[in-house]
Amino acid sequence: MTLLPSHGLAFGVLLLAHAAVRSPRGDAASWARAAADQAPFWARSLNLRATAHALARHGLATSTETGIQPSEQLRMLAALESGALQATARVLLAAAPPTWLSSAVRSATVVRDYVPAADLKALAWLEPELDTLLTDAAAQQRRADETAWRERLGAAAEAAVLSALRRTGREAVQVSLVSDAYGYDIEVCDPPTAQIEVKGAGPHSRGSFHLTRHEYETARRRPGTWRLVQVVFHSSAFTAAPAAVLGPAHVAEVLCLTPEALRAAVPEDTDAFVWEQSALLTPPTTAWKTLDLKPAADFSAPGLRHRAVSHHQYRR
Repeated sequence: MTLLPSHGLAFGVLLLAHAAVRSPRGDAASWARAAADQAPFWARSLNLRATAHALARHGLATSTETGIQPSEQLRMLAALESGALQATARVLLAAAPPTWLSSAVRSATVVRDYVPAADLKALAWLEPELDTLLTDAAAQQRRADETAWRERLGAAAEAAVLSALRRTGREAVQVSLVSDAYGYDIEVCDPPTAQIEVKGAGPHSRGSFHLTRHEYETARRRPGTWRLVQVVFHSSAFTAAPAAVLGPAHVAEVLCLTPEALRAAVPEDTDAFVWEQSALLTPPTTAWKTLDLKPAADFSAPGLRHRAVSHHQYRR
């Protein structure tokens, strides 16, 4: 069952949201029965059990020892006093974007020729706000896709640095697998010790990177041992088939930026401006040093081609 937000499906989801918030249910069947008990006569034909299963499948409900628990989104819907049906449509579009969404929404414009006629009919109840809802959902999908892609890029870069360090006999631990709270990704344990924040890049994004405030403050606290290392991949790493595996030949170069160079690239906070979460930095080319770090012959990582969006949309 899909979660395309037809009027009936949105109403059924609201019924399930209210039922789940009132009391956790043991399974999808009992959850659906509880929702059906409060449904008006016209809604008794809704397949609430299938809807309950679909909500769980898309992460909008989870099964725990105390019963099925609604997500925060469902709790929010149950608390709304007005606009609940349209808000439900937003939640469903975000949780399960239609396969045609990225094709139908281009530059914040909805091209309805790319929307199946049956789906347009099912969504007609959302007029005149339909285009706005689809545009917002597409933007959210793109952000999620880009975040997932950046995570794959970062993981591949960390794997390359870890492989290179171990190839030279260094004892290194990938602390990013434990927590993001360290403020760096890899710790070199044997002398000389080091804390390494790893960034991935392609030919066109070489020398640029996103830095969190926490990473920056960690660099300031550890000026003698913290380093930012950027792994630059060849363009072939981004154009291979999605299932392709990266190897040592995909690594073009490894660059290093010291805390001193980083501080020089970051403006001081002022009374009028403070950056809190993250920033995109592009230090001067002269601030980077090339490292003689090469992954071992057995290095491998998942390919980096983006499955949903043309790779030219990302500055690789």
